[in-house]
Amino acid sequence: MARRRTQGCRVTTPINVRDLVPGTSIVLASGAEAEIVDNPRDGVWLFARYLSSPRDPALVGHEEMVFAQDVVALGRSAPHVDS
Repeated sequence: MARRRTQGCRVTTPINVRDLVPGTSIVLASGAEAEIVDNPRDGVWLFARYLSSPRDPALVGHEEMVFAQDVVALGRSAPHVDS
């Protein structure tokens, strides 16, 4: 499970990456925001497309595998998760 930052605090709550569905926006440890395009539900990897990347703007629009531990928060557009 990834850890979710809570607003205004250092306390984190877990994000169960297995439950995240395509279309969910996530924030990465690098500060980038990405949209999940596929989730193999292995709890380790997500396939995502960069929506923003402050450190490397050339990544925007590119898809790549994202390690679950790099997910630090849900982004601005977070659809419901599957049950």
